[in-house]
Amino acid sequence: MKKSVRRRFSSLAIASCGSDASSPSSTVDVPSTVAGVGSLPPLGLRPLGLADTPNTFPSGEPVPVRDETVGEVATGPRLLMIGDSILATVSRRYSNLACQELTPLGWQVSVEAEVGRAVEFGLRVLSEKMDETWHAAVVFLGTNYWRDQDQYEADLVKILDRLEPRPTVLLSVSEWGVGQREVNEVIADQVLTRDNVWFLDWKSISETPGVLSSDRIHPSDEGNELLVSLLAEVLGRAPGDEKGSCLPSEFVDDMRLPDGQEGPGAPSENATESGGDGASSTTSAPVTSTRPGATTTLP
Repeated sequence: MKKSVRRRFSSLAIASCGSDASSPSSTVDVPSTVAGVGSLPPLGLRPLGLADTPNTFPSGEPVPVRDETVGEVATGPRLLMIGDSILATVSRRYSNLACQELTPLGWQVSVEAEVGRAVEFGLRVLSEKMDETWHAAVVFLGTNYWRDQDQYEADLVKILDRLEPRPTVLLSVSEWGVGQREVNEVIADQVLTRDNVWFLDWKSISETPGVLSSDRIHPSDEGNELLVSLLAEVLGRAPGDEKGSCLPSEFVDDMRLPDGQEGPGAPSENATESGGDGASSTTSAPVTSTRPGATTTLP
């Protein structure tokens, strides 16, 4: 994260799940004024001293909060991050922001994220990766959504069940389409019913001017920095004194959507990129930026 951006940060708190809403909230650095990014809205973030006035989900349910960072609860430093192009953007093969920000905190980071993937992608990742040892997770899936709320819920429940009891950061999605409201309803239900889930309200954060790029789906460069910085604050320091490291990613195939499935846009074809782990992968759009969203509107 650029020092010039950090200097403009003001202390706010991230809403997370697992304790009474009146408990003290943890602090997080959130930019109040950053070039290209305006002041963040209060929903999903709680200023210090206002823990007795909890924010609510659209259903009216209060968003739970707690003191602990993920690192204070986790039993080890290995972190699995699962997502679509929003997290792929911060992987080694694009900006590498996840490893740059999280490994100095002692995390051993694997970003498993591909362009155009929906929630069932998380099940694929876990089927391949759960034979390894993981101590914490980040799940950011729902930007691509096929308008079947029951199926989305069933798949997300399976993902979170497999990750229990590991502390898991679950992010809401930007509501670029009507369907994403259904996604966020499911996510809210899981936040309210699981005591190992930390909630990061990307939906509200992404409504701030400058956080998203011109396609209104993918983060801008400043938005990417903000996203990773917020994740770093929620995660905190990894337990133990092991050195952080950037682990190889196995899922690096940024393909276009299957026929008949609709996402936020159609990608260009026939471009390749060099994977951050020394492998090449076929991607659905020319790579001319550190953001996949800069050359395709497909998350």
